[in-house]
Amino acid sequence: MMAAKALRWLAWLATFGVAALAFAQDLAFSAKVDKTRVDVGGSIQLTLTLSGDIAGVKLPAVEPPDGFSIAARSQATNFSLRAGAMERSLSLSYVLVAQRAGTFKLGPFTITHDGKTFETEPIEVTVDKPALPPRFQPRGERFTL
Repeated sequence: MMAAKALRWLAWLATFGVAALAFAQDLAFSAKVDKTRVDVGGSIQLTLTLSGDIAGVKLPAVEPPDGFSIAARSQATNFSLRAGAMERSLSLSYVLVAQRAGTFKLGPFTITHDGKTFETEPIEVTVDKPALPPRFQPRGERFTL
């Protein structure tokens, strides 16, 4: 009788203990780029990743520095279950196009969650002048010889 009671207690503890661990994850926030050197007119991909307890997180506003423009944005969410613990992550990807030569800093990017502030390290990107002039780009005008 006592062994059955202890067994039920252990089963309850294991069930709710694993569930508590599944939702008691800390939040992690990071930023990365696919390259730190690009020519004018070239693009880089900036990815901001949030993982852990991301419920209720307000997504950061991304403003590229003067000298870059945002060409595309995308968002991906990933859910996985490992050893009984649920893991969630959110990736925000931006394609940034370099508009002029120079050295630029992306970030730091900041979010606040449950009264805590999370900040990424700034990323330095160097934009070089292209070795060759840009290719002739037709403007859609017609001409006849």
